[in-house]
Amino acid sequence: MKVAVYFNLHKNIFSVQSREKESYGRVIDHVESVVLKAPKFVVRQAGRKKVIKDKKKNVHAFVVGHITSGVETSSKEEVVTYNPYKYKSFVKENTREEVSKAEYSVIRFGVDGKPLISAYGA
Repeated sequence: MKVAVYFNLHKNIFSVQSREKESYGRVIDHVESVVLKAPKFVVRQAGRKKVIKDKKKNVHAFVVGHITSGVETSSKEEVVTYNPYKYKSFVKENTREEVSKAEYSVIRFGVDGKPLISAYGA
């Protein structure tokens, strides 16, 4: 199933939105972790500009892909981050290189309790 995942600030959990034709845009689940195959890292620029202008967060950044049960890759893990005040897109945390897609993405909470996005084959 194709979905879009984002961190829900109000519920402190990840929201999973359908990207299937019959239920497109509907939140279908709230999860603490999810694995996506062939993810795309999407930032809606109009939403980002509104955040910068209004200094108020809104949902405008997603990881879009197909839900799967595990990671099947020999690629190394890259931590991916996004901050609308610093970047126009998702970036690799260690190099600040833009990330638009990967083979797999694991979205979960880190040991510090903060949202953590990993990309494999980015």
